Amino acid sequence: MTRSHRLYGTVLALLSLIVPLAALGNTPGRATAPFEVVFETTAPYYEPNTLVVPAGVPVRWVNPTASPHSVRHDGCLTDGLCAFESIPVPPDSSFVIGPLPPGSYRYHCELHPIMRGTLIVVEAPDQLDGTISSVKSLR
Repeated sequence: MTRSHRLYGTVLALLSLIVPLAALGNTPGRATAPFEVVFETTAPYYEPNTLVVPAGVPVRWVNPTASPHSVRHDGCLTDGLCAFESIPVPPDSSFVIGPLPPGSYRYHCELHPIMRGTLIVVEAPDQLDGTISSVKSLR
C-alpha cells in the first residue's frame, strides 16, 4: 500500500467519525436545553437580572424561594404585545417559555412589583460577546 493510499484511508476513517457527530447537533426535533433565571429573595431578585440568549432557545424561571412569584412581560401592560406571562409560580416550581424572536423583553413579578428583569434575545450566538458569562444554562 502506498503512502497516499494510507493517507486517503486515514482521512476517510476520520470523516466517518466526524460527519455523524456533526449531524447529531443539527437533528430536527432535538430539544434545546433552556437557559435559566432563578428567583431570589434579595435584590436584584432575578439571577441573572439581565439574561442574553440566542434566538430559538427556551428560557426557564426557577423558584427555589418560600414564596410564589410570577413572570410577566411588561408589554402585557403597555402596548398589548404580551410575549409571555406566567401564573404564580409556587415554591420549588418553574415556568418555561418557548423561543422568542430577537428583541429586548423587560419583565416583572406581578406579586412583587419591585422584582424586575430583562431578557435579551439576539439573532446569532456570536452577538452574545462578553455577556455569555452571565448566562446560566441547564445543559
